[in-house]
Amino acid sequence: MKYPITVTADGFALRRPRAAASLIASDALRFARRHWGLLTALLITIAVHAPTLRYFFGGDDFVVLGDIQMRGNLQYLIDTVRMQDLVPNWRPLMGLVYVVEWRAFGLNAMPWRIVNLIVHLSSMVLLYALVARVTKRPAIGAVSALIFGISGSHFDTVTYITALPHVLAMFFVLGSLLAMVAYADDGERDPRAFALSFVLFALGFLANEGSFVFAPVVVVAYMVYSRRWWRAPQRLLLHAAPFTALAAGWTGFYETCTCPQLKFDGYTWGPHVFSNYAVYLSFMAYPAKAIPHDPDTLRWVIAGAVIVASLAVAARGPKIALVAVPGIALALLPFVPVKIWTASRYTYSAVAFFAPLAAIAAYAVYERLRGVHRWARLPVNVLALVFVAAVAALYGWQTYARDTQSGRETARWRLLVDELRANYPTVPPGTTIYIVDGLWTNPMEQYTWVPGVARALYGDAVAFDLTAQAYAEGQQPPGRNALYLRWTPEGLRPIGAEQVIAGR
Repeated sequence: MKYPITVTADGFALRRPRAAASLIASDALRFARRHWGLLTALLITIAVHAPTLRYFFGGDDFVVLGDIQMRGNLQYLIDTVRMQDLVPNWRPLMGLVYVVEWRAFGLNAMPWRIVNLIVHLSSMVLLYALVARVTKRPAIGAVSALIFGISGSHFDTVTYITALPHVLAMFFVLGSLLAMVAYADDGERDPRAFALSFVLFALGFLANEGSFVFAPVVVVAYMVYSRRWWRAPQRLLLHAAPFTALAAGWTGFYETCTCPQLKFDGYTWGPHVFSNYAVYLSFMAYPAKAIPHDPDTLRWVIAGAVIVASLAVAARGPKIALVAVPGIALALLPFVPVKIWTASRYTYSAVAFFAPLAAIAAYAVYERLRGVHRWARLPVNVLALVFVAAVAALYGWQTYARDTQSGRETARWRLLVDELRANYPTVPPGTTIYIVDGLWTNPMEQYTWVPGVARALYGDAVAFDLTAQAYAEGQQPPGRNALYLRWTPEGLRPIGAEQVIAGR
């Protein structure tokens, strides 16, 4: 007797497309039922950040764009590696990414921002996979991903174009941690997982050199989830060696070099480090309004509570907390020495470690209440959903409000680009464009932002915008190959050099 099925499953699927479609739909539905928390977190995050996709470039974005256009692709990449570009850091992988995006998208900001958002969403998936794997609780993973996805503490970061180094580096770091945990937790049977962990860590470092601080975090993850090194301590040294070598090598280079690209005024160690830690730790939990420069009493109290609660979770909670606590401290370490400002993007990586701690603590309370009585389960489930929804709404609202404010600021730069294009479609190489009484006279913007706009448009050109009084006082005397524009209610209009000198 012949078997009724005489073709493979793949062949059957090819011959029966409806059956194949049904199978795919069934698998998708099964995945959605199992991971509905993650899918919900992704959808909420998209909804919160989608409005930012319509915004234009920010002023400091033009430092990168103008540098690429002025130097050309290859020379920009070479100068990035040699630390001779205009951006004050060393991020060669980002240089390559920026070149690809610039040539693909030009001055269309939307696809740039979409790339940032996709990377951020991918990091949420990695965080969910990591937390759900080690806690065996998809709910904790989903809440972790949600907090990280929409946290108001890193507003103006997720889709801000030149904040991509922070976003991309964290994607690689989370991938490195997940690969290391999988390697250690599976009995170290697959060395490829360990190799992948180091490769991803190295890519994170090349995307954002500050990511070298996560080397101890990856090593701690190995220590926590591996058992083999207990019987053979040398295994710990061997597995820590590549991460330690990279981190120690970069630290030694940084300490011995005189690189102005890496070292700048206002980056020092002192008492302000503790104040900055208080600002960032409190802002992760309570991201209300703009990030302050100095902590008030409330901020100190919240920071203290975050520290105590984090240590308590690490002492009593799952092993991932032992990774998350040093993760927070080290994630903030490259930024707390900055004395002259604070920035929301500096908390981005730290929130990826803060989110699991918050989710673990909330889930512990949920389980305690749910276990009071069997009749309490339904109301506690409803209360838990309401609580998560409330936190998501508050974080999402804060993120949206701050992003909207920053988005309105990008309109100034769209206006400058449009006005320069309208007046000068092209300019001769070496041209300097002087603007009188425009909307871009902030002194800091004259160093790189306004000149960067001209470079992005024309390559070998720069622009400056000063008040008529400044020109009259000779602060920026017109030079050769100069063009002059004055701001009017109708926009920028060409004027003569003599009018600039006279301040008219």
